[in-house]
Amino acid sequence: MAAILCESISKIIKGSCEACGAVLLFPCKACGFATDQLVGLCRSPFCLYLSVAIGLNLPPIIFAGMGSGIGGCSSASTWLNVNAILCAINMVAAAYISMKITHEQPDDSGNSAPFVGATMESDGNATKKTIVQKVMDTTLETHTRSRSLGRVKDILCYDPIVAIYIIIGIFFVVWQSMGIQRAHDADECGGELTEHIFRSFACGFAFIWLGAMTFACSLCCLR
Repeated sequence: MAAILCESISKIIKGSCEACGAVLLFPCKACGFATDQLVGLCRSPFCLYLSVAIGLNLPPIIFAGMGSGIGGCSSASTWLNVNAILCAINMVAAAYISMKITHEQPDDSGNSAPFVGATMESDGNATKKTIVQKVMDTTLETHTRSRSLGRVKDILCYDPIVAIYIIIGIFFVVWQSMGIQRAHDADECGGELTEHIFRSFACGFAFIWLGAMTFACSLCCLR
């Protein structure tokens, strides 16, 4: 009886320690994962494009946060908030497209034999895929080589996520044009949000032009 009781207590303590360890290690694992992804993006040909996407889409989000506490003009506040959401989507889409084009698939090398894959699957110590790798593998099945123009064509023409983003991108351009009228509305409401709107759609138009230019330059760097 005493042995069973001690064993039960031991299992409870062991489970509690493992749970605490997992919770404490999670920030470190998340930081390491984010660092690995950031290093990979910095080494990619799309580093300049990503820098422009983040550098020009992050300020409008900050401007929207700064204007959130200012009332009196609902149309201007709505424009800033929706614009912030669109800018966040722009940054995520830029990272997704860049990672998708440079993603190395198992078939990219063309040298792997079937028995090698079977061995890796049966190996209990095989490295598990991260969430990002699973997303890259499942969103679009393509047999084109990474960092190639064929991969770019597949991503831009056939990827469902990119197709949705293209529609959002068109709406983003229209929304920037609407910002001029919303800035006029903000002037009539006291002008407290006018500066935030002007700065936001200035960043938006700059991203439309510079983003397209840097993306084209990044394509020229593909092998």
